[in-house]
Amino acid sequence: MRISLFSRIISPTALLYEFIIVAETTRGVYITSGIDPPPAFILINALCFLWLMGWWLRRDKGKRSLSCTFDIGMFLYVAWPIIMPYHLLKSRGTKGLLIILGFIGAYVGAGVLGVVLYMLFAP
Repeated sequence: MRISLFSRIISPTALLYEFIIVAETTRGVYITSGIDPPPAFILINALCFLWLMGWWLRRDKGKRSLSCTFDIGMFLYVAWPIIMPYHLLKSRGTKGLLIILGFIGAYVGAGVLGVVLYMLFAP
């Protein structure tokens, strides 16, 4: 039980959602405060997001025995907004739409949470 819970917490899917919530909440605070995020935040955000997306895609393709017909690296960097929905719809059918909506909801909701937190706690 303990190992199963730990493996779920550090799975690529869970880490991707956790990362999106933290990063977008932080971005919402920066946008609301009118302060530009530090360059290190922008760089780390982009690298972590792409790494997590690539990890998730590789793991998901392995579970579903799908072949990888494209270069994961640069192609994922350039076209992830197209690749990920395509992969989800191809591998899961209409259930993939729920995952896409959940991802969009986490992305937008975390940004709104950052705005609200800044408005509540800003001096």
